Amino acid sequence: MNLKGFEFRHIMVLDALFTECHVGRAAKILNLSQPAVSNALGWLRQHFDDPLLVRVGNALKLTPFAEDLRVPVRELVIAFRMTARARPHFDPREAEGKIRILMSHYEATLLLPEILKRIAHEAPNIEIDCLGINSDTNQFLRGEVDLLILNRDILHEEHGKESLFHDRLVCVGCAQAGWPDIMDRETYLAAKHIAPKMPDTKMPTSLNVISAIDTALNKAGIHRNIPATVPYQLIMELIRGTPLLATLPSALVNHSSTSGLRIFETPFDLGRIITGQQWHASAHNDARSKWLRQIVRDVVSDLHLPTEYCDTPEGSNPSTLGTD
Repeated sequence: MNLKGFEFRHIMVLDALFTECHVGRAAKILNLSQPAVSNALGWLRQHFDDPLLVRVGNALKLTPFAEDLRVPVRELVIAFRMTARARPHFDPREAEGKIRILMSHYEATLLLPEILKRIAHEAPNIEIDCLGINSDTNQFLRGEVDLLILNRDILHEEHGKESLFHDRLVCVGCAQAGWPDIMDRETYLAAKHIAPKMPDTKMPTSLNVISAIDTALNKAGIHRNIPATVPYQLIMELIRGTPLLATLPSALVNHSSTSGLRIFETPFDLGRIITGQQWHASAHNDARSKWLRQIVRDVVSDLHLPTEYCDTPEGSNPSTLGTD
């Protein structure tokens, strides 16, 4: 077969360019210089006799031919990574390498300490790279992230997923602020609120529990007066000594010190926040991925987080998504 100089490195360049639609960002992903990627793009344009990316306004867009190539190119890259990582069996005691998990502050606060302990105990030679919501979500689509642990409602439809636990929203205020015994609608709407500050992120804002709070409130037609936004982890401390009210997931509140605070049920039906885990479709039957998913399930079980509205173990595989 004469491929006229076409090599697998060209597939890697195509995947990065198709994902980012930006030469500089593609170069950063590939750990190459921008001129090197520009030269590779020029060679690929000549090879395919197609511009592949064209400028529309201030952005680069894929040509129709490039759109047709995008999925098979990504599948080739993912298959390559899975092949390079494959072993006849997976023994966590002997395993090496790095596991990458992406989660928001909410899930990390609740789950990450125990996940780290379990992995360190069962697989002492495995490195853990925990990514926050300011990370590039395309890393998961490229098969570079082993697991997402996020709000279930916004997990990708085309990849394996399962629900882990559910939570409800509660109100938190300073015990000295003169709140009524029961939080009513009028008091809630009249209050000044403190809310989590949205981080600077490349990820869609729907991919974190902060947005899930706002979504639940918006669905109920509730618009708060929010004079203060602060990092998530500071809210419980900053409420003390102020007349501000916070709306937070109950598990996060219970995980923190509530000394000097009062906890109220919300005066509205805000539904549930359901956290799920997701793995790439190509890793559905991968032994290492299965082991990691079970680690997370065991942590949820040991923490006694509520699971009544969640899937059965192993959740949805890529051929049955949407049934959970």
